[in-house]
Amino acid sequence: MQVALVGLGVMGKNLALNLIEKGLTLVAYDNNPDAGEELLSLAKKEGFAERLHVVSELRDMISRLDTPRSILLLVPAGELVDRVCMDLIEAGVEVDDIIIDCGNSNYKDGIARKLKYQNKFEFATMGISGGAEGARHGPAMMASGSEGGWERIIPSFEKVAASFKGESCFARVGQSASGHFVKMVHNGIEYALMQLIAEMYHLLRLGCGKSPQEIAQIFDTWSEGELNSYLLSISSHILTLENKDQTPIVDLIDNKVGAKGTGLWTAQNALELGIAVPSLVAAVQARHLTNTHDTLASLEMTYQQKAVSSTQIDLAKLKSAFHLASLLCYRQGLALIKGASRSHQWKVDLAKTLQTWRAGCIIRADYLDQIAAGNEFIDNMQNEVNALREIAGEALKTGLAFPVLGASQTYIATLTTPSNGHLVQAQRDYFGEHGIKTHQGEPCHLTDLAIIDAKVR
Repeated sequence: MQVALVGLGVMGKNLALNLIEKGLTLVAYDNNPDAGEELLSLAKKEGFAERLHVVSELRDMISRLDTPRSILLLVPAGELVDRVCMDLIEAGVEVDDIIIDCGNSNYKDGIARKLKYQNKFEFATMGISGGAEGARHGPAMMASGSEGGWERIIPSFEKVAASFKGESCFARVGQSASGHFVKMVHNGIEYALMQLIAEMYHLLRLGCGKSPQEIAQIFDTWSEGELNSYLLSISSHILTLENKDQTPIVDLIDNKVGAKGTGLWTAQNALELGIAVPSLVAAVQARHLTNTHDTLASLEMTYQQKAVSSTQIDLAKLKSAFHLASLLCYRQGLALIKGASRSHQWKVDLAKTLQTWRAGCIIRADYLDQIAAGNEFIDNMQNEVNALREIAGEALKTGLAFPVLGASQTYIATLTTPSNGHLVQAQRDYFGEHGIKTHQGEPCHLTDLAIIDAKVR
């Protein structure tokens, strides 16, 4: 099969090598000629340069491809995607050609582009996870768009993606730009899991007084069982690293956390769709709080330092609390995907979505089977529910911040115990006459149920 690739940055270069190694003939283009020369040099070194053609013009790239053409874009999200699409139209792409945006674009841009270019070529989207290493040796690939253009590509891409127990981690998850939405939510879950692991470290380090090496050993013990995951394993490794003075590397790193926007998009879209993902939102806000001194409201967000209280934590209960909180991060993300799919009529297949996450990606974990089992599995985790309640309470007593741990406890508690929404709705009706409903579902106002002091009203 032939495929073209535009954009030979870190991800593009590594995906290109993967494509060639898996037997595809690749025509590659980048407006930086050095990037093309570097790729050609690497392909020669690895012994499969005969399947690579590096070109200096898009028109040359188009002429080398058999029709209908398949073209991957790995360029920065935003205006550059449209600029390349317009250049490809000028270079001669045709209506049956498929152009796939593989960057971290906003899914709303994908929806708009599918309409914008519908008479020029078929526009599709694909989220790719796994970083440079995944791109080179097998990423998770979350594709979307109409079936027609993908039919000729799927067999090859199933080989390019990572695999788990013989099944490819490539899937066309749904229609339109759902692939980019799924990848966005993947990143939102990633934010939450990273923050949750950091909170486990925080509690053990500052609350319990354990060293990074001791915490790494605890994480390693967790990884020996059902909690094994990519993020937990790299966190454990990071905590073992020291400089020549035996100072833990983690102690030398600035506390400000960067972000590229996909976590924020996840939070924004959850709010727009009215779907609660508190653990994911809390992780985004946690990153913002580490950068308070860089905000316009920095003076209003600067307070005196406070002492931290020590605590003793049952490690078995901590493990159980972490287990449940981790599952809840995924379940919130899947609820958001399902809600968006229903709203946009994407027909996203959640089973296929989870299959793409089983290997190659940042949020891969051995307990994805438990997530696939759904709420029924969580309903039977009473010991873990009790552990999460207890650990969240003990953690807060230290005075330290545990945004994702706390949000996860709030999430499961709100959905499984009596809520306080009846008083809030009564307040809304009291000052704004927004109306209330009785337990029988009958609409009314407070004045219909009780005599209210007219002076107060």
